[in-house]
Order: sequence, then structure tokens, then C-alpha cells
Amino acid sequence: MMRPLLALFSLCACGCIGGIGLKYSPDTALYAEPAGGAVTFWGHACFYIDAAATGIVTDPVFEPVYASFHRRYIGSPPPSVFDQTRIVLISHAHNDHLSPTTLKRFPESTVVLCPIPAAKYMDELKLKIVTMRPGDVWPFEGGRIVAVAAYHPGWRYSYSASPDGRALGYIIEIGSRTLYYTGDTKYFEGFQQVHQAFQPDLVLLNVNTHLRGPDALQAVRDLAPRLVIPGHFGAYRGSNERKTPAYRGQLAQDLDSLWQELPVGGTFNLDSLR
Repeated sequence: MMRPLLALFSLCACGCIGGIGLKYSPDTALYAEPAGGAVTFWGHACFYIDAAATGIVTDPVFEPVYASFHRRYIGSPPPSVFDQTRIVLISHAHNDHLSPTTLKRFPESTVVLCPIPAAKYMDELKLKIVTMRPGDVWPFEGGRIVAVAAYHPGWRYSYSASPDGRALGYIIEIGSRTLYYTGDTKYFEGFQQVHQAFQPDLVLLNVNTHLRGPDALQAVRDLAPRLVIPGHFGAYRGSNERKTPAYRGQLAQDLDSLWQELPVGGTFNLDSLR
């Protein structure tokens, strides 16, 4: 017979904490069909980017729980709103950024770009998995994606951070506009390098316990974008959800018109960057 603690963690690993057999719960009212030429926020670290009619999704995790006690408190996007996805960007292998169960719902034609440590968790998927290192490029019709380093653990259960490519951010170039999805990262000199190499117009910035307060502000100053849209909130309960509203509130004051916080389901039209 299992010890109580072991039994609890076994239950958590099955995604059943707080109720037996929790199920994926699509919400058609919250998630509309993504707008063309726009960035749509789907909660936590997930954005849908319509890039020259190519659907790009960052770090999709739509399950009712991840890891042990992190429960989703809103519904998830129904498959009908992400069936036009062509590329998924995985920043690293932590449970709240990489969900094989979620990825199974994507079209089989989807290409998944990911750092090397993340690939082994997707072995059974029918999707095309492409491992990326900093500097690697993936072209698509109308643009390209460039992998850049992030200062974060890369392995599934690792807490050892390094900017060596085990975790990634991504540059998305669409015509004359450049977007930067940071993934999870600490503050590091990589932000200055991204500015020097790419001059991003729009930064999709994961503000969380890894990148908070003054560090997040300095990252934005290093990047010097025209606009910042924050991520890493709005879907799962946990310490990040409790702590980061204060970080985002202060950043909103400090950055003023550079800051554009979207509600879950909210959209930003990329033509506004012209």
C-alpha cells in the first residue's frame, strides 16, 4: 500500500488533484477565432500570433492541472481556434510550458520548435519536432523565426539555470516588424544582445518570479521596444499568480504607454506598430 505522501504525488502526476478525472474544458465564449495580423493572449505563457497568415503558438498548456497543485481556473481554447496553427514554439521543458497532452490536439501538420532537452518529452507525438539552438533559424512564408538564449533551467525537473541554450526565447520576424517572445528567463546580458541584433518592435515578456520588478524594467530598457505585452498569468493558480500582479502593476506605471496588458482572449493588432 502506498504511503500517503507518495499516493498524493501519484494522484497529482495523473492530473487529478482536487477531483477525480479532471477534464480538458474548452470555452468557446472566452476564445474567439484569432484575428489576422494580430497577437492574441490565451493565458499563462500562451500567445497566438498570426504572422503573415501563419499561425504561431507559444508554450501551449491547456490541461486542468500541471505539475502538482496548479489548477486551471478558466477554460481552455477549443481546437477550432487553433486548427490553423502551423508552428508551436516551446521555450523549455517545465510542465507549465510543455504539455504533450495539449500538443496532441494540434494539427499533425504542426511543426514544433524547441530546445534540445525538451524534445524527448514529445517522442510519441505525430508532429514534426525540430530542435533549436541559439542562432538557429526556421523560415516560414512571409517571415522567419530565430532562436535566442534564455537564462533558465531547460530540463523538466531542473532548477539549475544557465543561458546555454537549454531554454530559449524566439525572435519572430514578419516583414518589417520584429517580435520577441522571451520565454522564462532571469535578467541577463542576452537582452542587450537581442536589442543589438534584432531591435524588436514588440516584446512578449514573461513577468514572473524569475523576472520581476527592477530586473524586468531593466530588461525592457535594454530591449528598447515600441511595446511590451506581458505574459505568464491569467490561467493557473499558484505562487506566480499571487505575486506577479504587483510586479505588473509597477511596470505598467513605469513604462506607461509602452505597456499593453491583454486580458485572456484579448488581441493586439500588429498594424498598430507601423
